Amino acid sequence: MKRIFYILVASAVLSACGLEQMAKKYDTTSFTTTPPTLETHAGKVALSFEASFQPKYFIKKATVDFTPVLIYEGGETAFKTITVQGEQATGGEATIFNSTGGNFSYSDHINYSDDMVNSNLELRAVAKLKDKEKILGPVNIAQGVISTSTRVLENYDFANQNDGYEYETITEKTATIYFLVNQSNIRTTEKSDDDIKELKEFAKNGYKTHSIEIVSYASPEGKVNLNDNVSEKRMTSTLNYTKQLLRSLKFDGARNNDLYTLTSIGEDWMGFENLVDASNIKDKGRINRIVNSIEDVEVREQRIRDLAEVYDAIEDDILPQLRKATIIIRSYEPKRTDEEITSLALANPEELDIKELLHAANLISDRETAISIYTKVVELHNDWRGHNNTSCIYIMAGDLTKATAYLDKAEEIGGIQSDILVNRGIIAALKGELVRAQKLFNEGGASEKNQAILDIKQGEYAKAARFYKGNNSYNAVLANILNGNYDLRCEDNYINAIAAARGGNNNEAIEYLAQAIEANDSYKMQAANDLEFINLRENEEFKNLIN
Repeated sequence: MKRIFYILVASAVLSACGLEQMAKKYDTTSFTTTPPTLETHAGKVALSFEASFQPKYFIKKATVDFTPVLIYEGGETAFKTITVQGEQATGGEATIFNSTGGNFSYSDHINYSDDMVNSNLELRAVAKLKDKEKILGPVNIAQGVISTSTRVLENYDFANQNDGYEYETITEKTATIYFLVNQSNIRTTEKSDDDIKELKEFAKNGYKTHSIEIVSYASPEGKVNLNDNVSEKRMTSTLNYTKQLLRSLKFDGARNNDLYTLTSIGEDWMGFENLVDASNIKDKGRINRIVNSIEDVEVREQRIRDLAEVYDAIEDDILPQLRKATIIIRSYEPKRTDEEITSLALANPEELDIKELLHAANLISDRETAISIYTKVVELHNDWRGHNNTSCIYIMAGDLTKATAYLDKAEEIGGIQSDILVNRGIIAALKGELVRAQKLFNEGGASEKNQAILDIKQGEYAKAARFYKGNNSYNAVLANILNGNYDLRCEDNYINAIAAARGGNNNEAIEYLAQAIEANDSYKMQAANDLEFINLRENEEFKNLIN
């Protein structure tokens, strides 16, 4: 019994001694972090390192739990633990041999927070042998986190430009004049037709004229050149009649030839096909095959005339509708000025239509006033855009809870709308919910600009850089920096300094930093802590800038 006790004691002593030896020689173990400074991408901090052990270091039956921990003011965040074993142990993810030593690779990521910029990455290790444990280290394997990817400017295109308001609205009226076969004179009956009466009333509205268009046609029967000629004559007679009519009505622009557009179509085969398709004539398919398969127009016409069983219907019902000319008058619809619209929106919103009311809100910079107008949009018109656009105001103000609530209200009224989806996507992106943001952007059809911003946030730097090609905006420079191109510059001198520093242009970086700090003194502290400038920290000019 005593012998067993002595063996157990001896075993425990040996275990303890073995772990002590590992602790004493722990400094022979090397850890290489790649890259040497941690960076954040797509909202994560990724860690990769390789550990290397000397021969005769790792006890055959021992295991070691390695846990990287990022320590920062206010807390710490642990990466996953990896267990490494000796050749006679079990339960490890990598094996290190006593005689030869060895190495293992590690990779993991954690969610990024702004506190992590000033941090220390500590590798904690606990060696275990039988029932004994020994803390090894800890070892510092990285310092701080480069957070340049988080500098993206989230200047999204909000989906609120949906008022449909047009500063220039063109309204039009069309009248059709029909002619007898091979005739171009306008009959008295046509001049008193309802089309002409409505055209006269339209002409009396006093609107500024945009254009006057006359288009003439001939039915596809007989010689082509004769039909072309009669079409031209119908155009001329219609032009003369139109000018006379408009002058009698004192119509704006009646005498201005520059406002007139004249077109003679000749034989109207497109109109022929459309009328046949809409008719009750038998053999429609046969007629259309003839039209589309025979290039020679006169042969085509003869083949159709040969269809004795249906040609009477064509002659009576189709061809007369093709002997015509159309008069199209287009005018600018009068508009209220922006000042008038704004005034009415505040005093008498009920006098504005929905487009004007939404437009008024877009004209007003004061947040509360704009919200009050959008409220009227809902009250007067029960229109979802009032709530949707109010949501955008709250997004810009940083109140994402209220913004979401208004989008919910908008959806209750209008159902699922692309604008609502895009704005929900913006909220998700601002919250760091990147997968959800992408889904919503896809469903809502977000702008390329919005997608490029999200690409930067998701670490898709090459995609973002392609969008910004030929652009020298802030985000264009940022996307290029993150994609490995350091040549682009923009109006923001701090981001220019980062680009210059990454490109190894230290003097240029210091010049940009000096300009940035001169414009905004807060950049002093940023530059002092920013690991983008770690190679400048011993530079006297840099020291003078940040002190």
